[in-house]
Amino acid sequence: MTTPMSAQRGALAQVDGHLDVRGFRTWYRVTGDLRSGRVPVILLHGGPGYPSYSLEPMEGLALTGRAVVRYDQLGCGESSLKDVPHDPAMFEPGLYVEELALLVKELGLDRYALIGQSWGGMLALEAALTKPPGLVGMVLYSTLASIEEWMVATDALVATLPDEARAALQEAAETGQIDSAEFRAAEREFNRRFVCRLDPMPESMQRGDTSLEEDGEVYRVMAGGSEFDNGTAMGVLNGWDVRPRLAEIDVPVLCVSGEYDEATPAVMRTLAEGIADAQWHLLPDASHSSHVEAPHLFYPLVSDFLARLDGGQA
Repeated sequence: MTTPMSAQRGALAQVDGHLDVRGFRTWYRVTGDLRSGRVPVILLHGGPGYPSYSLEPMEGLALTGRAVVRYDQLGCGESSLKDVPHDPAMFEPGLYVEELALLVKELGLDRYALIGQSWGGMLALEAALTKPPGLVGMVLYSTLASIEEWMVATDALVATLPDEARAALQEAAETGQIDSAEFRAAEREFNRRFVCRLDPMPESMQRGDTSLEEDGEVYRVMAGGSEFDNGTAMGVLNGWDVRPRLAEIDVPVLCVSGEYDEATPAVMRTLAEGIADAQWHLLPDASHSSHVEAPHLFYPLVSDFLARLDGGQA
């Protein structure tokens, strides 16, 4: 009988460290051997401000012989600034592109790949457009190229919710209040359908949710504090759009999303068709978290893509 990837992960070497970013500390963990000769992978979590706990299962990719780097972007999780004096205006895409570049330098990576989920995919795109040396490929996982396109898709998904949920979200859009019990219930219903369809949710994702509830500053500043039009638009990310620049992406790209994903097929198709030679796989019976909902499909696709990067064949 095959031992689950998550169980095997515990036997791999792990090293934790901290990176200085503008005088603050960013936490990271390296699983596996950076000197193995295989292309290491850096995991970019979503949110923004939803910490990397939900991506812990991906550390199992180190079982293929490559190193996997997981880190919490500044302002959340193990890199929280909750009790540290700081200017919230620092939370914008440029900070996180800079942070990623510093992490690559800190680890001495001359070749690496990115796996970016949701906001993490947006960050991967932002980073790739700077043409960083050493980037050899990306997995764009349940992500987007345009906030405008994302909001249109979200509105279409909201229209499929029960009447009481739609009413609560409409009220929030009109009042800007997103702390009511009715709004939170509608948010849970949306997430149950389009973010993670597992019940109960994996423990790693539960930790991520708890962390976001305890320290949601980055999410509020950059994304308005919810996935919906709540009267505060999208914060810093309002108007974000790299569709006109997708043709500039010149590294191999694998796109992965779920059948019931909040990153809808229309949203993912923009990426797949806008980036030259990008592959796109739509995974059945999965939503925004296919690495835990459909691991038997997700990991073989990603592992095969990374193996081809090792040989320069992707």
